[in-house]
Amino acid sequence: MLHLSAGAVLGAALTLFGTWLSPRWTQTPRRKIWEFLVTGVAGAVLGGTLAYKLAGLSAAYFFYVILAGVLVTASLVDLHDRIIPNELVLFAAGAGIVMRIVAQLSQVPVGTWLSALWGALFGAGLLFLLGLLYRGGLGMGDVKLAGALGLYLGFLNTAVGLMIAFILGGAVSLILLLARVVGRKDYIPFGPFLAAGALIAMIWAREILAYLNLA
Repeated sequence: MLHLSAGAVLGAALTLFGTWLSPRWTQTPRRKIWEFLVTGVAGAVLGGTLAYKLAGLSAAYFFYVILAGVLVTASLVDLHDRIIPNELVLFAAGAGIVMRIVAQLSQVPVGTWLSALWGALFGAGLLFLLGLLYRGGLGMGDVKLAGALGLYLGFLNTAVGLMIAFILGGAVSLILLLARVVGRKDYIPFGPFLAAGALIAMIWAREILAYLNLA
C-alpha cells in the first residue's frame, strides 16, 4: 500500500512540474486553481496505477511515470492553447534517454534501443505524413510528442497507442459533430487523444497485443 501512495505522490508532482516547465502557456493568462488540482489528481491516479502495475517504485516505474506526467500536462496545455510546448517534449525526450540508460544498467526490461528508435521514427513519421495530407489536422507539436513517446514505448506499443488515439479521436470528433458542439471546419486538439492512447498502451499494451494475437 505504501508504494501506491508514494507512486501517486510522485505522479502528481511530475505533472505539476510539467506546468512549471511551460509557464509561457499555463500561466499567461494565469490558470484557475481547479485546473492545476485536476492536473495533479490525474497525475496521482496514473502514478498510483503504474506503481500497482509494476509492483513498486522500480526503475521501470520512474521510466514510465515521467512520460505519464508529461502527457497529462501536454493535454492540459493543448486543450487550452492549441499547442504542445517544446519544453515538455524536449524534457520527455531527454529524460527518456537518461532513464532508459538507468533502467538498462539496473537490468530492468524496458525494451531495446532499436525498438525505441523505431518507435520514435514511426510515431513522428506517421503523424508528419498525416499532417501533410490533412492540412490543419495535426500540428508539429503532435509530431514531436509522438516521436518522444516512441522513445519510451518502442515500436509495437507506439503503434498500439496511435491506433487507440485515432479511434478515440475519431469517435469523440463524430459525437461532437453530431451534437453540433463543433463544426466540420473547427479545430479539435489531437494532443489529449495522443496522450490517452499512449497511456492506455503504457499500461495495457501487452494485453491488447495478446488479444490481437500480435504478442
